[in-house]
Formats: sequence, structure tokens, C-alpha cells
Amino acid sequence: MLHPINNISLSELEYKKYARHLVLDNIGDNGQKRLKAAKVLFVGAGGLAASGILYLAASGVNFLGIVDNDKVDYSNLHRQILYNDQDIGQSKVAVVYDRIKIINPECTVHVYSSLLDEYNCKDIIKNYDIVIDTTDNFQSRYIISKSCYSQHKVHIYGAVRGFEGHISVFNYRSGPIYSDLYPKSLNLDTKECDIFGVLGVITGIIGLFQAVEAIKIVVGIGHILSGYLLAYNLLDASFKTFKILPKNNTNLVHHYFNNKFLYCNIISEQNLSLLTSKYSIMLIDVRQPEEFIKYHLLKAINIPLKNIKSKKTIYFIRDFLIDKMIIVYCYDNLRSLIASQILYKNHISHYLLNH
Repeated sequence: MLHPINNISLSELEYKKYARHLVLDNIGDNGQKRLKAAKVLFVGAGGLAASGILYLAASGVNFLGIVDNDKVDYSNLHRQILYNDQDIGQSKVAVVYDRIKIINPECTVHVYSSLLDEYNCKDIIKNYDIVIDTTDNFQSRYIISKSCYSQHKVHIYGAVRGFEGHISVFNYRSGPIYSDLYPKSLNLDTKECDIFGVLGVITGIIGLFQAVEAIKIVVGIGHILSGYLLAYNLLDASFKTFKILPKNNTNLVHHYFNNKFLYCNIISEQNLSLLTSKYSIMLIDVRQPEEFIKYHLLKAINIPLKNIKSKKTIYFIRDFLIDKMIIVYCYDNLRSLIASQILYKNHISHYLLNH
């Protein structure tokens, strides 16, 4: 719960519009007033933001901010459901402004036709209670995280790739921040996330989860995903939850997974060539075959994550690679961390490549 609601009232029309909210014991009159008083900022107006913006506006959030400097392109339309063919070439924030006003005419909407950067983030974020991070690059996420931390704002993170999405809530009641999940030492802010494919519908699903967390925080109900990363895989309809622990050692990653601690040493890509000259190394790429074919490191072998835990694979790694230094990698941290947990469980020594 964020704001006192002493001066907030609902109109007769609002009682009609939000009648199904008002009959819920955990929402009721006070909960709807809290939604009306909440101030939520979306950084990014793409696929993740589309569903969240629509539903928060429809839910009665009466103060929304949107930051984006992009224009609508045909390649956006399969996942960014705020837009259609008639919007091609227009500023995204201008289109979003109109869409919100159609759904909720009473909503105050502020749009910022710019990138959020280290120079403007403080002045923009200070006006909001919750920042919903729908960006597609690590650099922006670190900027958002730093500004939210310094200004005591809640940071709701979401990310998608292929058929999978991740959600977490950062800086909530002194909980973990983004760099606890992805430490700056991994140098991820040099990598690009917007060059990979994504099934359009997964952005809508993850965006809705972000909106759900925002509503729960505003109203003060349910369990908040603070300290946890929720991973949803669309292909097998699976949900996995990972506990996020603060990183006190830049050379060692501590993850809490399925009630067990995972410890894994990290090797930087810069040091890989030095190790190759001294040791017999086996690089294991845990991505899908189609990803591996497009790009992989020289002499790496492909063992997709879904195959890592099979007895045949474990037997192969343990018995045939026993004389090699095993290094696991993929583009995103999560899959390699899951693979690492499986190897650790099977007592196989290995390293993670900071790639």
C-alpha cells in the first residue's frame, strides 16, 4: 500500500465501472481508491508494456507515465497489441496516450518521448511510486535499478526471449535489487537483447504478470515477488521460482534453487583463451540447436538444457569428460545457472562462462 486515501473518492461512474473489483473482499472500496491514487511509470512501450498498460488503465489506475522514443513499425505488431497498421510511423507514446484515454478518460497520462538515461531518469522516476521495467536491454535495466534504489521506488522487472519470460520485483521493502540477480561484474550491459526472436503472446503474458504485481503492491494483497525470480516457459507450461540472494563475492554466484544452494565459479571470456592454452577444456552450450547453429563458440558442443538432466547425458559428462575442464555457457544467465545446478547436484565440477 502506497498512498493515504483520505482525500480520494470514487464517482458514481467509477462505482459502476469497477463493480466487480468492489465486491472482492481484498479490494473493496479502499482498494479501488488506492488504485486510483497510484502513480505507475512504464519504461518502454513495446510488447511487455502493451498488456500491462491496457489492464492497469482499465483497472482504474489514474496516473500513468510512459517513456519511449521509438516509432511504430510493422515488426512490432505481432506482439505490441497497443498498435495497428494505421499507427505505422507514429510516435509510440502519442499512440499510447490516445489508447489510454479511450479506456480510462479520467486517467492522467504523462508521456516522455525519449530514452530513459542516467541524466533524465531521476527527474522522471521521482514522480511515480512504481516503475514497471519493460525495456529490452541490460544497460537500461541497470539505470532503472540504480535510480529506483536511490529514490526508494519499487522496480518491477520483466524480460522475454523465445518462448520464456522472467518476472521479479526489486527494491521492495529493502528487498533485493536488479544487480543482485545480474551483478555488474558479468558485464551484461554490453549485450543486446532485442536481436533474438520471441513469440508474441509471451510478451503479453509476462506484461500481465508485471501488472498483477503492481496491483498487489498498490492494494496491499498477496505475496509479492520480491526476492524471487519467476520463470515461465510457454512450451511446457512450467513455472519455476528462484530465490535471489545478495551477491557478496563477484567471483562466485550463489543461487538458491529447489531448496538447495548452488555454488559455481565464473570464468570471464577474456580469460578463456589463457585457460585453453593450459587445460583441456570442454565448452557446453546449453541453448536450443537452432540457437547454437546461428552462433556458438569455437569447439563448443551443444547439449540443450532440457537434455542436461538425462542419465545418458550425465553419464557422458561424468565419465567421458572426466579429464577436461567443463565450462557451461549460454547467452542468458538463467539457463546456464539451471544447467549448473543439475551438474552440481550430480557432483560434476564445472565453471560458468561470463559470455
